[in-house]
Amino acid sequence: MNLTAKNKWILVIFSALAGFINGFLGGGGGVLIVALLLAVVKLHQKHSQATALLIILPLTVVSAAVYLIKGNVDWTPTLWATLGVVVGGIVGALLLSKIKGNVAKIIFALVLIAGGIKMLF
Repeated sequence: MNLTAKNKWILVIFSALAGFINGFLGGGGGVLIVALLLAVVKLHQKHSQATALLIILPLTVVSAAVYLIKGNVDWTPTLWATLGVVVGGIVGALLLSKIKGNVAKIIFALVLIAGGIKMLF
């Protein structure tokens, strides 16, 4: 895929913002990356979601290392939640490969709306 110089800079700038959000809040940067890939790169929903996961992976490793070094990790919930997210991640990735792009887009939007409402209350 060929990107214009302008689109490359848009990706770098907004990805830096996503990195900041993820590092500062502990999550959420991937949502911005998915939206960015949809709008700027014009990837399909499924490809945007899969690509965002790979983009966020190194950021997550670096952010986690900083939190570990600072001693800000509680290991008991970390280990139990890790078990759940690994199982859920496998199921989610397999399901995403089986559904249509528009269905993925609707589910993604509903999850964002539900999360936003939950954060407000």
